[in-house]
Amino acid sequence: MKKSSGIDKYKNFVDQLQANLNSFRAGLSDGWYEKALGLIDGVASEEVRKSIDLHTRRKYGVFFTNSLLANQVIRNLEPKFKQGCSIYDPACGAGNLLLASHGYMCDTKSLFFDTCELRGTDIHQPFVDAARLRLSIAGMLSSRNADYANYDIEPHVKIEVADGMSKNDFYESASHIIVNPPFNLMNLTEESELYAGKVCAAAIFIEQIIRNIRPGVEVMAILPDVLRSGTRYEKWRHMVGRNCEIEKVTLLGQFDQHADVDVFAFKLTKKIIPVVFVNQPNEITSASVVGDLFDVSVGKVVDFRDKDEGRRRGYIVSRGLPGWSILSKASRTRQHTGQPIAPPFVVVKRTSRMGDRFRAVATIIKTDSPVHVDNHLIVLIPKSGGIGDCQRLLRALKREETNNWLNEQIRCRHLTVKVVAKIPL
Repeated sequence: MKKSSGIDKYKNFVDQLQANLNSFRAGLSDGWYEKALGLIDGVASEEVRKSIDLHTRRKYGVFFTNSLLANQVIRNLEPKFKQGCSIYDPACGAGNLLLASHGYMCDTKSLFFDTCELRGTDIHQPFVDAARLRLSIAGMLSSRNADYANYDIEPHVKIEVADGMSKNDFYESASHIIVNPPFNLMNLTEESELYAGKVCAAAIFIEQIIRNIRPGVEVMAILPDVLRSGTRYEKWRHMVGRNCEIEKVTLLGQFDQHADVDVFAFKLTKKIIPVVFVNQPNEITSASVVGDLFDVSVGKVVDFRDKDEGRRRGYIVSRGLPGWSILSKASRTRQHTGQPIAPPFVVVKRTSRMGDRFRAVATIIKTDSPVHVDNHLIVLIPKSGGIGDCQRLLRALKREETNNWLNEQIRCRHLTVKVVAKIPL
């Protein structure tokens, strides 16, 4: 991953941290504790938004885990920290996850400075400096040693400039990995069995972590929900399952108020001997699901790309389509060379997100003749050919239980064929 000169603007915050740390070492004044606490609790994420423009942050995936989320994840996943453990964040940013790990050990009375290590890497020097300084301040806050003038976090904390996607000594010694990798899209430079085209950097990061760690190492990660539920990452999920025991999966909702992406966290342990992965988390085992009664696919017409050729027919589009009703006449027509779909059938709008009143808004199509369907709609053709199954499906999709199930299964901004086919009836 390449460095960005735009990140250098973060150095002003680093200078502020250094000045405050020097001040604390020179002599503790009234209110120093509260000031120090503020420097390690949330301010790093605020500063990255103030100092680094949105374009640069998106390009390099610079969205720090805020302190509240970092602490929530650590406490929810309940890591098995032990004496002598080595905790490594390969994409540490300004150190919020390492700080949360340190705080968790302090709160649970685990030995930290005497036995354990915190390790971190990042490709940007200002972030590495910020993480090191903030961990120094956290160490002062928790230390029982009153000699703050000579306080030094080494050798218990070590943060370096390095690419966490590459093998290094920290991977060799790590007992725990905790990471919030970049979410930006990357172009693959070589062929892969797991991906094609642009890929979420977080998927590649986790794959490299699994390759680099030893068996028995515990991994905790905050990831975009598309990795958990997106169809194109199914092979990635199987790779994770073949190599690791998945111990816990937690849905977290929106990353924060500034990054509109749903995320989840998992805790896993690398297996000693990889085995074939059988069941995905939350896999549906019901014998009566949508795919049992319907053939599920995406509409074939890509309006902006496909030429107006072939016979003109009714054309069903997502925009303006009334939900929970029967459509007997298409409002538009279009030429297309693809095979039209004969009614009756059901269409579901692909655009869907957490917070919508209904996650799968459906309409029965019962026109007099076959129609073309836009690719922003999922098409469900009853295997029985009858409209009765279509009506049953509408009732099922409108249930609160279906909304709750979909909220658990997929938090991307669109529904997939695979998930819709597994909706319980």
